Formats: sequence, structure tokens, C-alpha cells
Amino acid sequence: MSVRGLVVALLCGVLGLGLGAVVAYAAQPSTATGGEPVPITAVSPSVPIDKPTHRPYHPDILWPALQPGLPIPTTHTISNDLATWTYHVPQGWEAFWVCSVPSSCPPGKFLDTPMAPKTIDKAQEIRFRPPGEPSAGGFSLRVRILDNTLVDVHQIVGTKITGFRDSSEVADFKVIHRDQRSVNFAYRDATSNYHRFNFFQWFAIPGQTNATLEMSVSGRQEDVPGLKSLFQRFADYAVGSEPTTKK
Repeated sequence: MSVRGLVVALLCGVLGLGLGAVVAYAAQPSTATGGEPVPITAVSPSVPIDKPTHRPYHPDILWPALQPGLPIPTTHTISNDLATWTYHVPQGWEAFWVCSVPSSCPPGKFLDTPMAPKTIDKAQEIRFRPPGEPSAGGFSLRVRILDNTLVDVHQIVGTKITGFRDSSEVADFKVIHRDQRSVNFAYRDATSNYHRFNFFQWFAIPGQTNATLEMSVSGRQEDVPGLKSLFQRFADYAVGSEPTTKK
């Protein structure tokens, strides 16, 4: 190779190395010398980023809101081998079977089947609603006698919260208030997509700590003032005692 050819080859090599260094430097992320760091744009990240969704609730049913101070003159009793409870419900409200435990309903009776008046004080669980109200989406009062000899009132509160929070039928669960014997919460009904409010409280007869009576009220957001009032008034009138005779 001539001297001129050798010089040309060396110059090409030096230029190639220089260009490679420039390209490599440009490909590196820039480092800010002042102010905030400059983020690097990710390309096809291996971990997807989930964006929160806010699905609207299904519109509430068209039914007058539950009003505070509703009279509760109607008296019923509910009992088992552990306790007898006397309680009050709003005047004119109708009773329906609940059947949360299949054996708690007689043959041929199912959830939300109307109850005959003579069977109300013999049932283990009853739901009361105003006449003509749809079976879903409105407000109601539910009463249940518990066959419970061990669990204290305050322990049941935690159990109920866990049960609702873990239920596949409940979403967006939120505890509004809780104390030693009651809990109020709101949630999305996963089946109907209704926004629901449910208040629970438990009672033990005087001198005992095990809960033998459970009551709850449920309804829409517009029913909350009335639910709170009914919730408190029920507690004011509920009276429990040991049964005089075994069932």
C-alpha cells in the first residue's frame, strides 16, 4: 500500500471511532444538572399500569325516601332456647321470609315470600318493608334471633365486617362507623350495581355478653337519615330476657 493510501485508511478509522462514541453518548439518558430529574420513556413495560375506573352506580329505584321519626308502635317477639326478645317495627310494614339459612324457612317458602301474620312471632328471621315497595333497591328492617352461646357482641362486629368485605357480591366496601355493638357501612351491590347502605347492631340480654339478637336496616343514600333514626329507635325499644319455657 502506498503512503497516501495508508494515511487515508487511518483517517477513516479515527472518524469511525469518533462517530461511534458520539452515537453511544447520545443514546444514554440525560442527567439534569439542576431542577427535577428527566424521566426515561418506557418502551413496552413488562408490568402494566392499571388506571382506576369509576363505574357509575345504577340509578336508585323511584320510591319515597324513608323519613326520620317514623312511628314504630307494632310489637313482635322473637325467641329461641337462649333468649326472648320483644321489638317494635313501623306501623303497616309487611313481613317477609329471609331464609339466610335454608332450614330457617318452612317447605315451599322462599326469600321475600310474604309471611302470614300468625307466623311472624314464630320465625327465626324476618324482613319488614312498607307495602308495595319492590323487593330490591328500597329500604327495609331485618330481625334475626341468634343461636349463639359463645361469641360476644363486640366480636360479632368484626366478623360481620370481614364477611362483607370478602364477599364476591360486594364491591367498594367502606365502613362508615363502628362501635362495640354496631357497624354502619356502604358498598356496591355487585349484582344490581346499586349503591347500598347497611347498618347492623347486636344485642345481649341483661347479665350476658353473647349476642342473641341481630337487627339491620338497609337502603339508599337518600334513606340514610331515616335509617339512622329507625336504627336508634329499634334499640331504644328492644327488650330481651331468658325464655320462660324451652322451645
